Amino acid sequence: MFERVMDRSFDQSGVPALPDGGAYAIVSRYINVGWRYRALFVIVMSVILLLGSAAVFSLRRSYMAMATIVVTTPVADPLLQSSNSEKASLEDDELATQGALIKSRDVAAMVLRQFPEPPAPVRHTWRHFLCEHSVHFVCNTSSPSASNSANALDRSIDGLLSTVTVEPQANSRVINVSVKADTGERAAALTNAFVTSYQQLALTQRQGDLKREADWIDGRTAALRQRWLEAERVASTYNVQHGLVNTGEDSPLVDRQISDMASSLSQAQNRYAAAQARVMALNAAISGGDPRAMISLAEQPLLVASANALMQAEGVRAQKAGSFGPNHPDVLALDKQIAGANAQLHAETRQALTSINSELIAAKADVAELTHLMEKLQKQSAGQTGAQAEYKTLQQESTSARGVYEAFLDRAKELTDRVALLQPPVTFVSHAATPASPTFPNRNKLLMGVIVLALVAATSAVVLRAWLSPSFIDIDELRNFGGLPLLTILPRIKGMRKKSLARFVLDHPFSQAAEAMRGLSAQLSLAGGGQPIGAQVVAIASATPGDGKTTVATWLASALNGAGQSVLLIDLDYRRLTNSGELNLQMKKGFSDFFAGRATATDVIFKDDVTGIDVIPPGNPRLSSFDPAEVARIRDILRDLSCNYKMIIINLPPLAVALDGLIMASVADQTIFVCRWAHTSRGVAAACLDRLRVYGARMTGTVLTGADERSANLLCGTQVTRSEIKLITHGYQN
Repeated sequence: MFERVMDRSFDQSGVPALPDGGAYAIVSRYINVGWRYRALFVIVMSVILLLGSAAVFSLRRSYMAMATIVVTTPVADPLLQSSNSEKASLEDDELATQGALIKSRDVAAMVLRQFPEPPAPVRHTWRHFLCEHSVHFVCNTSSPSASNSANALDRSIDGLLSTVTVEPQANSRVINVSVKADTGERAAALTNAFVTSYQQLALTQRQGDLKREADWIDGRTAALRQRWLEAERVASTYNVQHGLVNTGEDSPLVDRQISDMASSLSQAQNRYAAAQARVMALNAAISGGDPRAMISLAEQPLLVASANALMQAEGVRAQKAGSFGPNHPDVLALDKQIAGANAQLHAETRQALTSINSELIAAKADVAELTHLMEKLQKQSAGQTGAQAEYKTLQQESTSARGVYEAFLDRAKELTDRVALLQPPVTFVSHAATPASPTFPNRNKLLMGVIVLALVAATSAVVLRAWLSPSFIDIDELRNFGGLPLLTILPRIKGMRKKSLARFVLDHPFSQAAEAMRGLSAQLSLAGGGQPIGAQVVAIASATPGDGKTTVATWLASALNGAGQSVLLIDLDYRRLTNSGELNLQMKKGFSDFFAGRATATDVIFKDDVTGIDVIPPGNPRLSSFDPAEVARIRDILRDLSCNYKMIIINLPPLAVALDGLIMASVADQTIFVCRWAHTSRGVAAACLDRLRVYGARMTGTVLTGADERSANLLCGTQVTRSEIKLITHGYQN
């Protein structure tokens, strides 16, 4: 009896004819094997798709924004006497150095101060639950220590730096800076903040260096000026004390002094006028409040540096206010910085004004003193020659002090001009924009990978299942298995009730199953060796229950009975229920009663209501030793029954669970071994065939049941197409 059936019968669907061999047949063969395990394929693929899709959609999204910056070219200093062209080009490690500085911890700390990490979600643990319900002793009341805060800041910086990527572009000055974050807005803001924070940090460092150098130069210049003035005063005092007449052999001292004093007086007047001009310019700049006006005051490097810092801060504030609005935290921070710069500028302005006023007073005093000396020298008429050498030495010392002072003053002017040339080491080429879609995960690619993985896994599962299958899943494997030819192939039938299944070959005379049964009867006739067909006894054997031997016996008997031949079906499967749907038997007496002499042949032969064939049921189960007398008794019974029937078909019990079938197979004229597709084990089938040969059974061949519709018909070589089936059915109905 068939326990597994096909999706549809052969006469209800047409299948394209397959070639006898070649690559197409091989491919079709493996496709049929895959079709056999299509349920496994669908299950494995569905599970992989579901798990993979769930994993893909559960991945945390991340966004990456990228800004493009360029390393600025150093501006040539016009005050330098010799310009080096190599300074205008980048060094080999400049891009890598700038990239490392951008990704430094100081820059990351500045960015975190501007954009702190969002608070982590509160984990509702049992401690949190008890603490909310007034169980305070489980609450964590300890406050975080300073070391914990520092460690937390270090972890935050490390976490932020792990999301930053700085990629210098080869053979260019361009650097790409990208930051990954949970949202696109935060990613863009962090990327721009890294660049602007590095610009601010670099400018602050450079301004600090220049400020320290300017302070030292200012102090040194003031000391040198004081030294020069002291040398001038000493020389003048010496001249007055000693009443020097001339400084050379023919040069009267009074004339030379008058000439020098006139020159000094002119210079003092110029200094006085210049000091007055600077006081007026500084007062105008203070009243106007414009930092640009203070940059022109090159004599005050600290004032110029403060004005330059204020202008740069205002420029950055205007840029950020235009991008983020006046209420952005960066803009507010820059407002505070601008306020501090204004305060520093006012302080430097007051200090500069005090210094200029001191210079003005000193210049005025110098003018008055030189004027007085000039008047005094004009009254002198006596020549002095004794201390001329000493006076010359003092005058040379004064000249030397003045030269050193002027050199330092020129250096201070150069430094002031260099402050105006300060610029950040990098500038924006393009700011980071908010990404429209997440960078990770790329769900389309991942889902395609999941689909490919599901296909590979499902195919591998089918291949592994077919490779590890102990049963027959290949028609070619069953051919000549155990040295026996494959007689015929029976397809699976689905959707049939038991009664309809028993009458299938009668209700569908042109189906593949009916043609297979007619072909099987023809092969049995040919294998009989020319004996009359009525004298043949055919045993139908199988290894395990459910292989389909009862259905083969019933269909074979029905096919022969429908052809007008007298057939007797003897059912000896005691372990199968006698009320099987194929035969519709409700009998108590059977072959065992006839064999024991408790009933006659007439008592045990019944006509089945479904198939219309004569059947002898198993009867009451009995144990027998099958001695020679009983074996002879069986032969006599079969010989007597052969007088009334042309074919006797014996349905044997499964050979793997009962030994009775081996004796009946040994007395039969021919024995057919039934195997079921993907059900019968190779090892069990081989063992049963060996036992049949040991018992002397005359094996005719094997029959495959439950096969796929795509299997080739052994009788015709190819399957019948759908149109041919309809044509035959139409002719049969007419």
